[in-house]
Amino acid sequence: MRIGVRITGLAILPILLTALVAASVALYQKQALQKFFAQEIERHARSEAQKIAQDVYLMCRAAQEATQITINNNLRVAEFVLEQAGGVTFSAPHVAWEAVDQYTHQHMPVDLPRMLVGDQWLGQVDSFEQGAPIVDKVSDLVGGTATIFQRMNPQGDMLRVATNVADAQGRRAIGTYLPARFPDGGADPVVAALLKGETFHGRAFVVNAWYVTAYQPIWNTAGTEVVGALYVGVKQESLESLRRGIMDIIVGKTGYVYVLGGTGEQRGTYIISQDGRRDGENLWDEVDAEGHPFIREIVEKALTLQKPSRGPRVPVEFVRYPWRNPGEAKARHKVVAIAYFEPWDWVIGAGYYETDLRDSQFRLQAAMNRMGYWTGLTAVLMMLLAVPAGYFVAGGIRNRIDSILTSVEEVLIVTDPHGRIVLLSKPAEELLGASLHELIHRPLEHVISHPQLRNCMVKALEQAHGGTRFDVEVQDGGATRIMEGRTSLIQTRVGTAVGMIFILHDVTGERAMDRMKSEFICTAAHELSTPLSSIIGYSELLLNEKDLPAQTGQEALAYINKKSWALSRIVNDLLDLSRIELGREIPIEKEPCDLNELLREIEIFGRNLTQKHRFVLELPDQPLRVTVDRGKMEQALENIVSNAIKYSPEGGSITIRALGETDGALIEIRDQGIGMTSEQTLRVFERFYRADTSTTAVEGTGLGMSIVKHVVEGHGGKVWVKSRRGEGTQVYVKLPWNREDGGKG
Repeated sequence: MRIGVRITGLAILPILLTALVAASVALYQKQALQKFFAQEIERHARSEAQKIAQDVYLMCRAAQEATQITINNNLRVAEFVLEQAGGVTFSAPHVAWEAVDQYTHQHMPVDLPRMLVGDQWLGQVDSFEQGAPIVDKVSDLVGGTATIFQRMNPQGDMLRVATNVADAQGRRAIGTYLPARFPDGGADPVVAALLKGETFHGRAFVVNAWYVTAYQPIWNTAGTEVVGALYVGVKQESLESLRRGIMDIIVGKTGYVYVLGGTGEQRGTYIISQDGRRDGENLWDEVDAEGHPFIREIVEKALTLQKPSRGPRVPVEFVRYPWRNPGEAKARHKVVAIAYFEPWDWVIGAGYYETDLRDSQFRLQAAMNRMGYWTGLTAVLMMLLAVPAGYFVAGGIRNRIDSILTSVEEVLIVTDPHGRIVLLSKPAEELLGASLHELIHRPLEHVISHPQLRNCMVKALEQAHGGTRFDVEVQDGGATRIMEGRTSLIQTRVGTAVGMIFILHDVTGERAMDRMKSEFICTAAHELSTPLSSIIGYSELLLNEKDLPAQTGQEALAYINKKSWALSRIVNDLLDLSRIELGREIPIEKEPCDLNELLREIEIFGRNLTQKHRFVLELPDQPLRVTVDRGKMEQALENIVSNAIKYSPEGGSITIRALGETDGALIEIRDQGIGMTSEQTLRVFERFYRADTSTTAVEGTGLGMSIVKHVVEGHGGKVWVKSRRGEGTQVYVKLPWNREDGGKG
């Protein structure tokens, strides 16, 4: 009996030991993997917050540069208006002013000679109900604010004698002055530049707010002394699209982006808060749940960040602190990615709660716990059922792993420390051309047939560290695919490498889109530079040539106006594209409209663009009443007509036809141009797509027809194109009847 027991024990003991060892190893690996994936989740969350902070920085930089360009152009307009009015002179008698320092608000009486523009005194207009010379005309032409300064004294203090900048009481801020020195004794950079005879461009404090500005010195008649200054600017906070874009960003699950002031009076003050609810509130002395002044730490860290180069790499710091919202029982830790936009003194924070990650961590932990449960159950069953049960348990485990791998849509390859295959997803098996059963425990370099892919993966194994990224081109059935590879090192609790995870993702489409976007940026830059060069050239002609014939000057102004509208259309296309990219619909405000009247205006628009083409307008006798956004529909139809002109370089007729049908109004615009192939016709509504991208191609950004499609579909209609190469193109737009339209006519 004892021998039987011993034999039975010896037979069962190896199975028991195997089960115990397997269970122990599985539990150990569970902890390592759980820790690894938890770190990956946290790293990914920090990476997302960092990218968002960097993206907001780049948004601010783009807005600043675009606004400054506009301001500089506005200054040229203001200078022109001032010169046309006759220039600046001074005359008796003197005028008494109660000058107010815009920083300290201290009053100082001063007598100055009257400042004349031409033969008109600027007066002392402090009410917006009464018009002010020069400055109101500049604002009417270009928008924003404008001011004329008169120099008060040899130190260079500049007094506002004509302005449409409002003070705290809502009146014109005349009588306030820009001191040559700050209250702390430092030189004001604006006045310093003016006294040197230089034009100042940039951010400056104006009366009671920060503006994006340009200041130009005004010289005396002899040109020997600066006697005043001409200013134009817009409020920094008036960039509403940028503010709304920042407030719309969500970090993680419940996080958000905010902006604080960095220095001076706005230090620690909310400039942009969550949904704008706390804008203007000062948080400098705010403390976290442990009494630590975290806002000070955020601002101080931001101010230590180095100014980035022109590249996309923006330095970012992180701050972690406990925070308890009103109504919460206990504090939660919050992580903030910080960037500093120095030109506007903006501290950008992209914050999220660590509890937002708990759902993923709980799911991971639950999955690991389930794995541990089933592993322990398997060990018990192995002990109870010995060898027969082991077979079924192994089958069950194998099926579960297969299910997990089958659900993975990317190429997933897991190796052991020696570079031998351990796990493969279904896409990985398809890539390697063999199953996991055939390849398990085989060295990785022996199963990868693609040389470039094999070299990259073997090199990653030799380096034995995670986080490696690489791109390779893989031939698949005659087609070339671009695969992006990422590696992660599998480590034990003590940091020992136990394997490597390779994830390959097909990024062919993404790379193609990146190339298309790069081509689009080059095209857009060309499209913008062409009208800008013309505007600058003609405006310099008008500024420098005083004795131009009236007809030549009028032609130059007409050309500048035409090119300005071309710029406006490009900018509107870019704005519409940004809305589409962000997943937001183009705003449409519908109103009743006679389609016949609109098409007559489109015909006039086309005639003004070309002298080579003949326009044919075929409209029904009765009005076609539809409910549309007239401005957006006019933009869409102008795009179609512009294309008809551009792609009919030899001239010919362009027919604009409309008729009422049972289900809506049909518009047809037909040209006799170069036409398109069937492939080009299918792609004509793609963003960035241009049918001809050669060096002799027709100018264009590739956005027009994409925006046309969004506008028409936003009205519930549809647009389609028919074309044959060499035989012209027909564009059809169908707009549905509205209930209030009452059908045709």
